[in-house]
Amino acid sequence: MGYKYDQPRYATKEKLHLTEIQLIENLELEKDSLVWHCRNYFLFSFFMAGIRAGDLIQLRWINITSDNRLEYRMGKTYKDRNIKLHSKAQKILTYYRTEESKPTDYIFPLLKNNAPYAKAITEDQKATLSPELIKKLMNDVNSKNALINKYLKKIAEKAGITKNLTFHIARHSFARIAREKQVDNNHLKNILGHSDITITERYMGNFETAETDAVMSSIFDEPKDPKEKIKELLKSIDPDELTQILSEINSEKQSK
Repeated sequence: MGYKYDQPRYATKEKLHLTEIQLIENLELEKDSLVWHCRNYFLFSFFMAGIRAGDLIQLRWINITSDNRLEYRMGKTYKDRNIKLHSKAQKILTYYRTEESKPTDYIFPLLKNNAPYAKAITEDQKATLSPELIKKLMNDVNSKNALINKYLKKIAEKAGITKNLTFHIARHSFARIAREKQVDNNHLKNILGHSDITITERYMGNFETAETDAVMSSIFDEPKDPKEKIKELLKSIDPDELTQILSEINSEKQSK
């Protein structure tokens, strides 16, 4: 009797490293161009714990609190989110707020404030819309999401990124980088707004392999010379910071 192989239910998702995020940040793009806006949308999502495209597209100024927090209800899970605005996310918002901006206006120029469905602000209000208006809203959101993804392909090309860049990768990339920073899965579950820890674990993909490698090395490898450990640490420090540290050490020695 042969073995039966079942394909995994969840495929591995593309994720960016922090260096790739920085490549996107540092691109020279014409201000107010469509590609410039799409980069803003992607980066805002990344810096705000991977807010989904459907939620970002429908954000309004009323979702930004006076103490610089983002409050919204996730359209997919209906979970309420309350996240402190990252400084870079705040900067992105300054590009879109004007003296004429109303609390109920959409933040990003993707949906029209005078659209027939725009009067429904909360998720509860959206639920009272007619089926035709709900369909119109969803079609517009999906259309804008497709437009953003189209320009993210151009951004990836300009940045020299070969991965299939889509808006949702901002969410997976945030999760990856958070895990690399040793953020616990239970904390990530809350940050990402997952209803179940197993969903968070799927987001992590094969991140645990780094920890496994470290454990295996600790079992079989010879202990490293302390000097070698120091050298590895010094290599990870910015040269300017290293110069400053050495200068401070010398000053401390001379003062003794």
